[in-house]
Amino acid sequence: MEKKYQVFISSTYTDLIEERKKVLDILLMADCIPAGMEAFVATDAEQFEVIKKVIDLCDYYVLIIGRRYGSINADTGISYTEMEYDYAISKGIPVLVFALDCSIDVSPDKVDTDVHKLAKLDDFRNKAMNNRLASVWKSVEDLTGKLAISIMKAKTEIRRPGWQRGTDYDEGTLRRQIMDLQETNQQLKNELESNKQLIEVLTDHGELAFDDCVVTVPYRYTKYDSRGSSTYIHNSIQSDLKSIFTIVATEMMDVSVIESVITKALEQHLPIPHRYPTIDDGQFIKRTLNQFRAAGLLFSSWSKESKKLYWGLTAKGRLVRDDIILIRKQETEDGNAEKNE
Repeated sequence: MEKKYQVFISSTYTDLIEERKKVLDILLMADCIPAGMEAFVATDAEQFEVIKKVIDLCDYYVLIIGRRYGSINADTGISYTEMEYDYAISKGIPVLVFALDCSIDVSPDKVDTDVHKLAKLDDFRNKAMNNRLASVWKSVEDLTGKLAISIMKAKTEIRRPGWQRGTDYDEGTLRRQIMDLQETNQQLKNELESNKQLIEVLTDHGELAFDDCVVTVPYRYTKYDSRGSSTYIHNSIQSDLKSIFTIVATEMMDVSVIESVITKALEQHLPIPHRYPTIDDGQFIKRTLNQFRAAGLLFSSWSKESKKLYWGLTAKGRLVRDDIILIRKQETEDGNAEKNE
């Protein structure tokens, strides 16, 4: 059954008009249905509600980042472009990010001069570039070439509902798809059971590292020169698993959270000596969370509704967290005794 996929195009508007037109052409040639608010740009809450409904109907989401942050919503303190991106992420829509190379010169009218907006743009860019489907472009031709490759790859690797004519409905094909899905589901169940048995063997084999285990946390930050140009600087710090778990467990409390929330908490609370750092190794987060899960401190669960993996504290994890962060009566008595001396 032939399907067409609807793709939402998101960006600031007046500085990227040419780029948006070219992207629209590429999507049409890729047999996609482009969607974007070309007729009017979201500048108030009412229009943004309309945009959310359009995004809900899309299979993929394309974000183009230039040198402007865009209009800021007075209630949220972030731009409508970033609000669109956050909404698409929250709905589990695959996002393709294309950010303009920081070394490319553009005309002054296409660059924000507000320092506050530049800082927010930098944070937004760093957040969006953590997406695995993110790339950097240097020209319109470079952007369209990378988009063409990315959208074809996304259509192949990330299954989405798509759109098709009602006359294309084929009951036999649909039944075969259901049977394939049932077979895949059984395979996943078998793999899950095998992995559980493997974890039991590993945890029984020896005690997992925790208190005294020092790990390297890789991160990057943005450095500006005297001309206002920015470059990414890669660095790292040493931390221990206990300190990392304390931050993660305190962030969770009694709710389960997704990996990006955990990453943000570590970026904010680890003693990283630079502003707005980004942990730039997604595998580090996954390895660390898996270490805590194998130690019986965390559990993970897949949400069919949001299509996201959530992490939460086990009963053991809550006990370990409380043992670390709760203030004991003896500690307060000792502190008062020292003051009286």
